[in-house]
Amino acid sequence: MREKDMILRMKFPAAALAASVVLGTPLWAQPLDEGEAARVDAVLADLGSPDEPGVAVGMVRGGEIVLERYVGLADMSNRIPLDADSRINIASNAKQYVGLMVLEMARAGTIDLDADFRTYLPDAMPLIEERLTVAELLTHTSGVRDVYDLWALTGITWYRERLRNREAMDLLNRQRELNFAPGSEYLYSNSNYILLAEMIEAVSGEEFEDYAAGFFDRLRMESTGWKASPGSIVPDIARAYGKYDGWLEDPATANMHGDGFLFTTLGDQLNWERQLQGAGSALSDAILAQSQQRPSDALPGNYGFGLEISDYRGLAEISHVGSTGGYNAYVRRFPEQDLAIVVMGNTTEIGVVALGRALSDAILADSYGEGPAYPTGPAVILARPANADVIGRYRTAGGTIITIVERDGDLFRDIEGRDPARLIHERGNLFEYETVEDLKIAFDRSETDERRFRIFYPGQAVATALTFPAPGDDDAAKRALEGRYVNAESDTEIVIAFKGANAFTMTKNGRSGDATLVSPDLIQWNNYQLRFERGEDGSVERLLVDSNRIRSVSFEPAPADAR
Repeated sequence: MREKDMILRMKFPAAALAASVVLGTPLWAQPLDEGEAARVDAVLADLGSPDEPGVAVGMVRGGEIVLERYVGLADMSNRIPLDADSRINIASNAKQYVGLMVLEMARAGTIDLDADFRTYLPDAMPLIEERLTVAELLTHTSGVRDVYDLWALTGITWYRERLRNREAMDLLNRQRELNFAPGSEYLYSNSNYILLAEMIEAVSGEEFEDYAAGFFDRLRMESTGWKASPGSIVPDIARAYGKYDGWLEDPATANMHGDGFLFTTLGDQLNWERQLQGAGSALSDAILAQSQQRPSDALPGNYGFGLEISDYRGLAEISHVGSTGGYNAYVRRFPEQDLAIVVMGNTTEIGVVALGRALSDAILADSYGEGPAYPTGPAVILARPANADVIGRYRTAGGTIITIVERDGDLFRDIEGRDPARLIHERGNLFEYETVEDLKIAFDRSETDERRFRIFYPGQAVATALTFPAPGDDDAAKRALEGRYVNAESDTEIVIAFKGANAFTMTKNGRSGDATLVSPDLIQWNNYQLRFERGEDGSVERLLVDSNRIRSVSFEPAPADAR
């Protein structure tokens, strides 16, 4: 325990400690100096109108609150401003508290992080034979598919439905396969923390929201909690809004437990940050310290107990971002500087990540180190290629398909679901994105003589994309992809119809759309990639579907009239 922690706990019992935040300057406060305050004010000056939804912004340094600011409305209909009582859904930032509950149980010996989570939740995911440890769920290395993407696959618009953990478990319990072998990769999946919440409920013997309520009471976070049901009333709720040709309410009707949907106030979040910085907590110093680390460095990725462990411009950083409908939240901690920044919003129009970074820059600019050295362009500039030599489809290591097209003599980057970006020629084989300053793209060939491009941006690792085979002109092979395919895990059917050239129609559970053959046996439809596996006779034996956080969902060919 640090010396200041010992003195603080001796002199300030819980009630007096809470009062000190309101009534006077705490003993170890490090208030913003004149320069810091001016820079912070400059960041917050253009956040929007007081007549629109906005954000709650706070900062804790040295165990004390040095900034607490509210901008905009909590309720546009009744002109209620955001204030200290406003409760905002912090979405995925809730995961840190689920991770904390699991950690507390582990340190108490109630659960083992290295045990299969079904040791404590035996009826969960019975069709998955692989061992799935608690630590793998915590770190998103389990391979369990994301339930929201599974719902989207079935055609359910999850945020419009009154979905609960019960419906999530019904779908997860039908899964027969995983995205990958447990512990072998990292892929963020909300399902992991829904399963952890179910495990907490089983181990504690209480309804999860009741157990969580007692947990938050111990942390002196009395205005924080999950709704018991989708229709439960949240006192002093800040309503969520999006701007779509005018302001519209943009709530999420679903009410899941574990992965998000936690309502809280800025004050409660800042109180938690104070506890992490040594201002007295019901949790032990050992638990507080371990909660900001990873359960196991042997697992891939950089995810810990509901938090991302990384660095920012040479400084150690612990952070998380959450987004649900119009609700957005961002927390970032710089443990070596004893600084935490919390941003919570009820609008899609204010980027909480950009705001959080601007605030940290206002305070820490002089502390930044060099950070990892990434190239900002190719080491050698080659001759400018002809447009015809670079147009085509490319695929990144993560599976994203990027198309380079020519329009009126200019090159454009196209990605499904995003606005096209014009590429401005800089010199030789190097181009710059018109839409993003300092984002550059260089066209050349790989070590195996494949066409490729590399993307360069300051402070980021170089991303590479390679071309892949064009679809070809074999209409018979394309027509062989036609048919009806079914997946029992999600109760979903896909019907593929060939229209000519590389055009297909894909009908998913009765809803049709245009799809494109982008490579032999690879169809793209919106953010779905459909991979067809053929047998020796050329017939399709299986269809595998990838989308966002679900991989290789297997669809079997079925007779057209089968139901």
